[in-house]
Amino acid sequence: MTVPQFQARRATLDDLPVLRPLWEAERLDAAALEKRLTEFQVVCTEVGQVVAAIGMQRHRQHGLLHSAVFADFGLADTLRPLLWERLRTVGRNHALARMWTRESLQFWRGLGFQPPDEEQLANFPAEFGVPDAEGLFTLKVREDPFADMTPEQEDALLKQHLRADTEKMLKQAKTLRMFAYIAAGVFIIVLAVCARYLWRYQRRQNRPAMRGPRL
Repeated sequence: MTVPQFQARRATLDDLPVLRPLWEAERLDAAALEKRLTEFQVVCTEVGQVVAAIGMQRHRQHGLLHSAVFADFGLADTLRPLLWERLRTVGRNHALARMWTRESLQFWRGLGFQPPDEEQLANFPAEFGVPDAEGLFTLKVREDPFADMTPEQEDALLKQHLRADTEKMLKQAKTLRMFAYIAAGVFIIVLAVCARYLWRYQRRQNRPAMRGPRL
């Protein structure tokens, strides 16, 4: 989704001079957030000026939206949909199943974020802090394939997929190596044939011309 004059992208180190005062204006811990810059997505103008940002902390299939800031709150309603579209893209890329936020704004409620029930709250990652049902909102963005698994089972499944991917890559490498050997062999044969024809041609060129009979 693109709004004229604005575009969303991943935050970079070049954005820090703009993000620091925005975080400080919202009384956020700018020093701590700098270390988590890779979590942030930004919206910038067509000339590259950052006008909004939001972070998303990830853990397994969960994402926590946090630290939203705006250079001009008069544009917040225009920029939030851009940030959300960008967050959805990042979520799909990382196969997130559920998103969380402590933002109680109507915008997030309008997207479907609702207070979690007891089962959902029980799955709130400890890495995101202390769960508080009164201040949390959540949205399922896709089915969670690990929903009924223990962390040990998740790790085992992930390792299994990693082994499968590694074996697939090794097979592909072996196939490519075989084709490389075949191509090299064919090239050597063609080169040898060409060299033989060249050698025979040069011999004919260097052979002295036969003299005719004397009269």
